[in-house]
Amino acid sequence: MRMEELELVCQQAARTLAEQPQRPVPATVILPLPAATRVLSLPEWPDEDPARFDLLGRFATDVMRPAQAPCFGFVAEGVADSDDGPLDVLLVAYGARGHGARVTAAPLRDDGLGDFTAAEELLPVALPFLSPLQHAADAAAPPDSFAVG
Repeated sequence: MRMEELELVCQQAARTLAEQPQRPVPATVILPLPAATRVLSLPEWPDEDPARFDLLGRFATDVMRPAQAPCFGFVAEGVADSDDGPLDVLLVAYGARGHGARVTAAPLRDDGLGDFTAAEELLPVALPFLSPLQHAADAAAPPDSFAVG
């Protein structure tokens, strides 16, 4: 899967999540796997970065590494600054084996999700709790091109 395809898969998952009545939109991990894409909402999302890091570290160990997931997406509701004041957004971060994470966001409005911003590189200091997901993707074994299916 190319990064552009991963971005589209994650944005579509964000659109689907935005259509649900639940607010705030739960923090969710997207795992595009060979057999199917898994969309896993996290029932509890801590307020503090160290606890978020620990939660995603356990997720990476328990879910991503056994599945050999080479890429991931992450969706969460947040607030961004805009010219008109605070703006509710859905943040989408995604990364893959050998490719650093990228981030984009779209305004979360009453009439639905707006357009996503152009994706940009996610600096590690911006969302440090996502690093366990990137490390798990980087550690995933390459697909076995000689496997018999």
